[in-house]
Amino acid sequence: MTVYGPNHIFDFAVIGGGLFGAAGARHLAEAGHEVALLAPPEPEEPATHRGPFGSHYDEARITRVLDADPLWSQLAQAAISRYEEIETASGVTFHHPNAYLGIGVEGFRETKYDEPGRFESSTGGTDFVAASMQVGAAANASAEALSDDGIRERFPFLHPGANESGFVEGPPAGHVNPRALARAQRILVEAAGATVLPRTAVTVTDAIDAVDVLTDDATRVLARRALLAAGAYSNDLLIRPLDLEVQARTLVFARLDATLRNSLASMPSIIHVPSEAPTTYLLPPVTYPDGETYVKIGVDAWHNPLRTPTEISNWFKSTDGDDDERATADRQLNALIPSLADAPKHTSTCVYTMTASGYPYVGMVSERLGVAVGGNGKGAKSSDEIGRLGAALLLGEEVDPRLAPRFA
Repeated sequence: MTVYGPNHIFDFAVIGGGLFGAAGARHLAEAGHEVALLAPPEPEEPATHRGPFGSHYDEARITRVLDADPLWSQLAQAAISRYEEIETASGVTFHHPNAYLGIGVEGFRETKYDEPGRFESSTGGTDFVAASMQVGAAANASAEALSDDGIRERFPFLHPGANESGFVEGPPAGHVNPRALARAQRILVEAAGATVLPRTAVTVTDAIDAVDVLTDDATRVLARRALLAAGAYSNDLLIRPLDLEVQARTLVFARLDATLRNSLASMPSIIHVPSEAPTTYLLPPVTYPDGETYVKIGVDAWHNPLRTPTEISNWFKSTDGDDDERATADRQLNALIPSLADAPKHTSTCVYTMTASGYPYVGMVSERLGVAVGGNGKGAKSSDEIGRLGAALLLGEEVDPRLAPRFA
């Protein structure tokens, strides 16, 4: 860790210690550069916390190579290839390869919404199941096609619709613990000699000869180049805002007793694209810090924008979420896994940072300042690659132009 004075200039500063930021700092530090990582800790008392929050404060996110979009598949495959290396070097286990199941109907269903809680769906175009299988084949990812009867035979606790089919992708697909992954990355950042500051950036200025970052305790951090990876709060630190939207999400957790834990032991991670309802994602039984085991479901497309840092923080502090979204998630959970209909349930909140391109923004926004922002609801599994690309960007390397930031 560098001991620095007020005029010390780091090679690089990374602003944000979540999944993208911690990964970017690791790649820079392990390449031998002098790095400062500004990584505010997870709040101990969310209800009274005055600083930012992170969407990685959870125990499970789906990981998979198969995706209907080839670029997301490529990002995931590159990141997944380094999971074992990160686990071994950090001593932190975060990867749980229990498989991934995609379920859908023929015909791509595009979700459209124009007011909070309202969604409209239309069919036509590319089939989610077929497109995912095609992308997986190109990536040499093994997957098995399943009919609706095949899904029921393989996973007797699931009740897909009669017109639905699917595919199962075996390990290393499954889920990752995002909280543990971020911790593993930060351990390696420190091991590589970087300076980790548990501080929140309040201003970021691309000054004459350095990026000047002012923190919440009035500390100034100077760096020749900097990467902004502040998630939902990123636009609050930019002079020219990015074209992105922060969307509130409500999560439903079904608590499992011993009987349910046993009956759902083989449950994979699931993405469900039904014909007449929004897409949902489900995580298999995971034990949380309270000692209880839960199945989690979230709705992938629900229009509930958060427009200010205060709205974002207040949403994270809430545990109730949106009543209609909660009811939709509960209804779809009970339909797909009827044995969970009577399980005790509670809600939690999260946010998606959605970009106009549908891809992460990884690019320079000024002479010395770059960004790695926008998980679009599926960035956790690919975070090490997105962070690596952010590091490469600061080192002057070319990044896929599809990741170029768009401005509001």
